[in-house]
Parts: sequence; structure tokens; C-alpha cells
Amino acid sequence: MADTLENFTIGIVGGCGKMGKLFEKFFKNLGYEVLISDLSCGIPLEELISKAKVIIISVPMDCFEAVIKEISPLVNESHWVMDICSLKKEPIEIMKSHLKCTEILGTHPLFGPYEKDLKGKIMALCPVKGKNLLNWAKKTFSEEGLKVVEVSPEKHDEIMGVVQTLNHFWLVLLANLIKELDLNIEDLVNLSTPSFLKQLLILKRLARQDENLYARIQFDNPAGNKIREKLCNLCEKLVSEFQGTEKEEAFKKYFLQAKEIAKELEKLLKI
Repeated sequence: MADTLENFTIGIVGGCGKMGKLFEKFFKNLGYEVLISDLSCGIPLEELISKAKVIIISVPMDCFEAVIKEISPLVNESHWVMDICSLKKEPIEIMKSHLKCTEILGTHPLFGPYEKDLKGKIMALCPVKGKNLLNWAKKTFSEEGLKVVEVSPEKHDEIMGVVQTLNHFWLVLLANLIKELDLNIEDLVNLSTPSFLKQLLILKRLARQDENLYARIQFDNPAGNKIREKLCNLCEKLVSEFQGTEKEEAFKKYFLQAKEIAKELEKLLKI
């Protein structure tokens, strides 16, 4: 099969899920033929793999290995296979163990399925085997305005412990604290400062998210327990010091440490 846009077919395994539908639309808008196969819709898996060159695995982590084992006898050396799991080390090891194709790429879209515009959004790429799929993915996503970041699977998962696990933990904590305090949500919104309103806008995004997916993200990352414990221990430490006789000095010490991080962010974030 020639690698031209005209006869370059993309198959999405798990294409009826929210992220599968997002990427189906994304690639169709670029002019690619896109096939999908899922439990409830699309074409049979065997047909998809026989017709597609690029195979995108868009399934939950808890069934990822079973799906890879199912497709492994059908995938040949000419296929290009990439996943879109939110963790990278384990899925990549699974793909390397079971797939005989020479082009494998781990990817993580750092955005959700409800984004209307992907320009400026981040796409993490973890090279595994081969260069053709990697180069095609870099070119395709970059040309559509996404920010492409190459990273090792180990570093990716470590960073996701903060970006996803800690972030979601904090949002759930904030929402439940608001509930425990029995605050009127309308009053809270009406009396918010610009910075706190931004936090509420982020919290608002949970309204349309899937609790099952977020539970998996929270507990699949092996760094999760360590990060949650460190957060809680630090909270206890600060609460204790802020109740002491030197509480103002303690607050200033931690505030200055926060300022150091803020100054680094000031250099990196121009928005």
C-alpha cells in the first residue's frame, strides 16, 4: 500500500468511544479514509486490520492488553500501530511484547474529547519502534497546530502523576470541601476573585467527565499513592506550622518557595 494521502487508511480500534470519535473526525477532516471497529459499532476487527495501514488503539487501560493480544495475529510488519492511553510505560511494553510490526508509537493526547479546537493542545509522543510512524505523527499533528512533545515513557508517567493524578485529586478535594462547608455555589461564583474563578472554571469541566475513566487515571499510575501521601503530609506540616508562634514567618518561608516556582513559570508561560 503506497503511503500517500489518497490510499492511506487509518483504523481506530475502540472508535465508538469519545476519544475514538474525536480522532475519527480529526483524520477525516484531513482527507484520510478512517475505519472504526468497536464492540457496538463499526466493522469487524479482522476487516479493519486488513484494510488499514495505521492502527490506532483507543481502548481503556483495563482491557488494553486483551485487545493487543487479540489483534496480534492479524497485525503484520507493514502496519503502523499507535495507542492513545494516558499512561505510556505499560502499554508500550505490551505492544512491544505482542506486536511484530516494525512501526510502533506511544501517544497521549493531553486534552479531552470535548475540545472544539485542537490548535495549541499538547500531543505527547513516545517513540518505540521505527521512524516512519513517528515522523508522520509529528508532521500531521504539528501542521494542524498541536504542540508535539517527544518524551520517554518513564518521564511521561512520572509527570502525569502530577499533571493528572494530583490535579484530579485536588479538584475532587476542592469540590468536596465546598460541599463540606455547605457553601452556596452561586454566592461562591459571585464573590470569586479572578484567580479563584479560574479554579472554578477548571472544576466545572468535571461536569461532563466520566468517573470511571477518572478513577482509572487516579489509580493506574504507580506514582499516585506517593504523590497523594506527599500532598497530605505537606498539608499537615503547613497546618501545624501555621498554628505555631512563628506562623507568619513560616507562611512567608513557604510563600517565598512558591514564588521561586512562580518565577520559573513566568519565564515559560507567556499566556
